[in-house]
Amino acid sequence: MGHPQREGVVPASEAWITEARRRLVDDHFPWDEVSGRPEAWEERLPEVYRWLENHTSLYRLIATGLLARIEPILEQLQAEVLEVERDRLFVKVDASHITKAPESILEKMARRWPGPEQTPPVSFHNIDQLNDLGRFRIVANFLGDVDDITRHLSEPYDATKASQLTPAQRLLREEFSLHDNRFEDLILIPPNQRTSGERCRKGRFSPRQPELRGHQVEVQIVTLLQEAWDKKDHCLIYERVRRGEQVPLIHRITCTDLSAQLFVADSQFEQIRREGLPLRKKPASTSEPQESQRAPA
Repeated sequence: MGHPQREGVVPASEAWITEARRRLVDDHFPWDEVSGRPEAWEERLPEVYRWLENHTSLYRLIATGLLARIEPILEQLQAEVLEVERDRLFVKVDASHITKAPESILEKMARRWPGPEQTPPVSFHNIDQLNDLGRFRIVANFLGDVDDITRHLSEPYDATKASQLTPAQRLLREEFSLHDNRFEDLILIPPNQRTSGERCRKGRFSPRQPELRGHQVEVQIVTLLQEAWDKKDHCLIYERVRRGEQVPLIHRITCTDLSAQLFVADSQFEQIRREGLPLRKKPASTSEPQESQRAPA
């Protein structure tokens, strides 16, 4: 769910990223909290990863609680799907990576560090500044489904909708806040303003309990095709970059272009769905003979 080219900062050289990871571990990790710094680098990383897992376990609880408040809203939307569409997939939830992997956290901290002349802006003492330590993805079938889900998860934070909220929406608003009271739209971005092929609606929720307000959980809403692109881009581009491999520019360009092509496909599928609904709701014509009444060819 996170990609090096999606951080919103000027990309650093891969050589510096590798060095930054090592410096974060050697110079900024609280070794006094564990048994002391091992001599070998290969022995240090497991200690760092265990520490990160322990210090981010709270995000699993918060994300699970948020999902418990969102699922009834999704179920109600599913029940309101037009009868002629009841047999189709509407939505599924992917919570298989509900907390960010330790190696990805270290990678992200390194990429936030502009260079050795500055102190790292995010390190082990302030990892809560990373806004996707807890996260899950809502996968919808059509672009119109993404719009409906986004709207229903945003309405609790719209003052003009307060009197129209369902009980499930009120519970969501009472227990969680939504950053900027809206979802960020990474689907409809002009090509000249796009920095990657990522397409989703992205919202960041925080518990309202005072002691937990600084903990954010990222919720992405995507179509099936957008999710498919992300999973392929993750292994073909992101993982290669994270391992320090040289990724040809043409591979990056091609993956970004494929995202645009899948968006066109999503848009056309949505158009076909919308134009077909009125036809499917019409009663069967009596002018055409029934299949069983037609003469054999």
